[in-house]
Amino acid sequence: MADRPDEGGYTAMNRIFAVTMAGLSLLLPGCSSTDSLIRDTSLLVRDPGRIVGRPRIEKNVVQIVALWEPSNGKGIDDKPARGFAGHILFFGTDTDTGCRVRGTVNIYEYDQYDADSLDDLTPLHTFSFHPDIWEGHRSEGTLGHSYSCFIPYMNKHRNQVNCGLKVELITDDGQKITSEVTEVLLPTRSAAGRAAAKSRGFVRESQIGGSVTQAAATESQALEPAQEKLQSLSIPLPKR
Repeated sequence: MADRPDEGGYTAMNRIFAVTMAGLSLLLPGCSSTDSLIRDTSLLVRDPGRIVGRPRIEKNVVQIVALWEPSNGKGIDDKPARGFAGHILFFGTDTDTGCRVRGTVNIYEYDQYDADSLDDLTPLHTFSFHPDIWEGHRSEGTLGHSYSCFIPYMNKHRNQVNCGLKVELITDDGQKITSEVTEVLLPTRSAAGRAAAKSRGFVRESQIGGSVTQAAATESQALEPAQEKLQSLSIPLPKR
């Protein structure tokens, strides 16, 4: 009877097979992440988890960059609301693209924000994202790992208002990193609806938690001023 491989030999064979298959996958076309690894092999050194589709988590985040713009989405009551669409990136000490992070993310919303005010900032509302929930907002593109979300404006009036937004990351090991406060002018409700309908935006709606609903789109279309049609008018001339 042939000798059976022991458990250690079986494990080693599995590892060799896994590494071989990973190497073959680098030669297959059609995968953007694989293409990036072929173009820049240093990514494998910095982030070997990409081989098996698990990019590493940055444990030393030093900077948060957040881009915000007025938008329409769903409020915490699941109804259409005006608010802010955000595109958020985290950077480590030696990274030039966005990193994947793990931790609780708090987003502070400030009402009637004045950058020149000397008063202590008191948030109108704080949105907290559990680490597993925040991971669901992640995507990967040319800027690396980024996170997209929609934050509703928590005051119910329809007036134009200047708001501030700040992002805070609390990692699993207790580190706390915060972004600068981003100042965003939120237009009136009707103007926000028209702007959202016409704007291309920098964040895809599929990446925004609570994207623009059909009801909001219908409302914004109803607010568009109707164009008056010019009609010809014939005046009969008197007969001689």
